[in-house]
Amino acid sequence: MNRKIVIVGGCGHVGLPLGLAFASRGQSVRLLDIDAKKVAIVNSGQMPFMEDGAEQVLRRVIGQGLAATLDTSCLHDADAVIAVVGTPVDQHLNPTVKEVYRSIDALIDDVKDGTLLVLRSTVYPGVTKLVHDRVLSRGRVIPVAFCPERIAEGKAMKELFELPQIVASFTSEGLTAARELFGILGAEIISLEPLEAELAKLFTNSWRYLNFAISNQFYLLAQTYGLNFNRIRDAVTRNYPRMRAFARAGFAAGPCLLTVR
Repeated sequence: MNRKIVIVGGCGHVGLPLGLAFASRGQSVRLLDIDAKKVAIVNSGQMPFMEDGAEQVLRRVIGQGLAATLDTSCLHDADAVIAVVGTPVDQHLNPTVKEVYRSIDALIDDVKDGTLLVLRSTVYPGVTKLVHDRVLSRGRVIPVAFCPERIAEGKAMKELFELPQIVASFTSEGLTAARELFGILGAEIISLEPLEAELAKLFTNSWRYLNFAISNQFYLLAQTYGLNFNRIRDAVTRNYPRMRAFARAGFAAGPCLLTVR
């Protein structure tokens, strides 16, 4: 079945690889973005950032099943809309629900009843429920799902087809539609309740953050003794399965990891 899929924020590190993955599986994908420069780059068949294997796929599907656009009219006949725009936060890192409502109102005004609305970005616990309730308060029949992104940058074109996809919704219709949508990618589907899925994503981010953070602390400790951290790390991880998760020292955070604070 060929679905019309719109990815909001579709020219970024999360949206573009996902769009390529769906288009490579025969789906009709529109990458809706507000950045005219990125839209032009993508439509020319070039990647606006590094992603292993992505440009070859882009050149194959651009102008066929996939196109980038600034025009929101693509939302009108979409079967599924995937929002990869994160939850805005204030200066205290608290979620600003007003901005969430503004974004959702703009989306649901443009889509038809029955369209699946998928939240893909890292969100605070309870945001999916707020969006679901907002849709109901507007008298619309739009199933809302939370299906978190869990890829590593640079490995998306491999991991999107291999890593299990977590899907969650408040309705059986939404859950079925989300399972069918992400089932296109061919990976295992894991169904959770929306709050469970939100926490699963935050647990994943927090675990990675803690791994990076402790490695950086160990790096500093080794330096105080004038020792090479990498030699020690290699010694404790080599053929020793219980230390397999011991991360390398280096940069630790990005927007997703910041959200867990």
